[in-house]
Amino acid sequence: MAEFNPGSADIGKALVTGASGKSKDIASLIVSFELEQSLDLMSYSGKLKVLDGIGFMETFPLRGEEKLDLKISSMDLGTEKNLKAQVFRIDSIVPSESGGQVLYTMHFISRISYTAFKRKVTKSYNRKSMDQIARILFDTYFSKLGEKDYLDKNDKTKTLSYAAYRMPVIDEPDRSFYIQPTANISDIIIPDYMPTQAMQFIQNLSFQPETPSASFKFFETLDNFYFVTDEYLIKSARRKDLINLFYSPASSIDPKRPDDQINRIEHLEVSSKGLNTASDIINGGYTSKVTEIDLIRKKIVNNNYNYDKNASFIDMSGNQVDLKDDPHSESFRKETFTEENARNFFVFKNYNQNGDIPGSLHVDRFIPTIVSNKLSYQHHLNQTTVGATMKGRLDIAPGMVVNLSIKALDGLDTPEANKTLSGKYLVHTVKHSRDDSGTLGCALKLIKFGWSKGIVNE
Repeated sequence: MAEFNPGSADIGKALVTGASGKSKDIASLIVSFELEQSLDLMSYSGKLKVLDGIGFMETFPLRGEEKLDLKISSMDLGTEKNLKAQVFRIDSIVPSESGGQVLYTMHFISRISYTAFKRKVTKSYNRKSMDQIARILFDTYFSKLGEKDYLDKNDKTKTLSYAAYRMPVIDEPDRSFYIQPTANISDIIIPDYMPTQAMQFIQNLSFQPETPSASFKFFETLDNFYFVTDEYLIKSARRKDLINLFYSPASSIDPKRPDDQINRIEHLEVSSKGLNTASDIINGGYTSKVTEIDLIRKKIVNNNYNYDKNASFIDMSGNQVDLKDDPHSESFRKETFTEENARNFFVFKNYNQNGDIPGSLHVDRFIPTIVSNKLSYQHHLNQTTVGATMKGRLDIAPGMVVNLSIKALDGLDTPEANKTLSGKYLVHTVKHSRDDSGTLGCALKLIKFGWSKGIVNE
């Protein structure tokens, strides 16, 4: 069993395989590495810095087309990651002054995402829901999928919150694709997009009335693939243990209290605390207007959105948003965010809605609702944004929810948690890096809906 060391990681394997099938394990040549995952990235990515004293780059030779099988273990919780990746670039080549060695960087992404990256999608999909199209795209261009796995054996309609289901990825059986169903059937044409771009295209058209944020996103972590909303991520976190983190400039090194070292955030930067009224007005997070122009019926419909009246999202507690947790007071919101300064959008209507005579138009695509809700939700979700760095924690991934405890920021020794900053956060971005001294670091971008609290350690 590996010795407990919250700031250490070991590369157990780094098997490089060329197109000819020739392979070599270069784990002993790796000086440092980086891994990045994000809700905004459709594939994880990484870098290996290699100190080559055996002429591997020239004699193998490396061409930037190799398969890479990595095994990385962290010494805090014993987390192990086995990655099937693809090298796509080799750069920063620096020979040593004395000769005999060369330093270079190998860039890689997920092998499954790389496979999809080589293809283009020009195809129409008729009478399909967006989640069905996501499933077909993945099965066709990324990897074959297995059968639906209904995790709740007593209810074949729901597996996790909001009816999301899991499908095993055939090429990598220890990974899965989590998919959340969308509403209604539609006809779409995907016009010469890469598969990842096609996923982005359909996520922007996806709607589910049970999750009004319209925050559908396709992303990949080291463990799985997802086509889900933030509501799914927040709600599903309630069914498992939250990761409890705390900010403190110093912590106990008592071996009987290892949690103090594992869960401590060493450096904290509050990038946003919801204190930007100019941004609130310009971005349309509180008021917006979507004008539908119906060329066929020669009419215009205005759809007005007001956060105080229309916000039906959940906050970090998993319950409907509480307006008392908004950074602005109610009186200020009513006075400042009005229809006059609402952000305006125009939509050319090519879909039917309730009350329309059935015809050749698409079924209702809920475009005004998607535009206003997504705009407002994303604005409020990012009102409180925190950057944090800590040791180890190879287990933390985008889409997870952490429970962050922060004391007063003014240096006073107060036992109470900071009421506006403490609480549950959605992990947006994770960057893991091991430097040339062998120290594993973790940099996090955490986001929270307004000043909502959720669950904290009292």
